[in-house]
Amino acid sequence: MQSIDFAARLRCEPTLFVVSPFLRAQQTAEPLRQRFLDVPVEVWPIQEFTFLEPTSHKDSTEADRQPYVTDYWQRQDPEFLTGQGAESFTKFFDRAREAIHRLVTRKTGGCIILFTHGYFMQAFRLVVRFPNATDAELMANFLRFHLVNFIQNTDSLEFAIQNGKIRIIGQPQLTGFTLQGETSHE
Repeated sequence: MQSIDFAARLRCEPTLFVVSPFLRAQQTAEPLRQRFLDVPVEVWPIQEFTFLEPTSHKDSTEADRQPYVTDYWQRQDPEFLTGQGAESFTKFFDRAREAIHRLVTRKTGGCIILFTHGYFMQAFRLVVRFPNATDAELMANFLRFHLVNFIQNTDSLEFAIQNGKIRIIGQPQLTGFTLQGETSHE
């Protein structure tokens, strides 16, 4: 239902849909894809952050995973891997940087819609706001940023590309946020 409402309130004529390989993002995209049948679709690696090794936590509850989640974030090691199938924080942020690069260097303009996930959207925002921050600085501040600027299901990020740079626009809910004592570079 949320994805149908999102599709109905879209204010632009899409020129491209970029979709995460994860099923839930593809399902969210479906109402808009049905509304704009001629818009091309590309699958990019803009999926959610899998920082816990998946097979060890299959069929576990959030409460079961909490000690592992706490341990992961307390390590503050952006290169740390919890096991096979997991991703380091650095690799996750490299995916966000690559998506931004692909968007900035794309020759076609227009309204490009990305169907992704909350943590990925947060990574996107942090990379845009703090392009010179180290992965250690970003990791140390990620959860705080995520909680202060929480993203709900079907929330959207609007951005513009001008002069080879990406700029987030239309984010009144985005709070002023400092990273290691510095304000954002937007």
